[in-house]
Amino acid sequence: MIKAPIDLQELQRKIGLKAKSERSWRFWGLYVHVCKPEVLAQACRLSKVNHGAAGIDGKTFEQIEEPGVRELS
Repeated sequence: MIKAPIDLQELQRKIGLKAKSERSWRFWGLYVHVCKPEVLAQACRLSKVNHGAAGIDGKTFEQIEEPGVRELS
């Protein structure tokens, strides 16, 4: 398994800790952090390396990469 860069791992860790420690907390600004192009690109790379399956929309890596990953941003 490939490890994510520390920035992505740190973001995941902090979100997880906050969610577990304060169950009533609402993450109003979460979208901004998760949808950063560098976070999405790294998540895509890690998923592909780890042989991830098609997403909820059914698109495979090949279908996403055909027009270009940047088109999804």
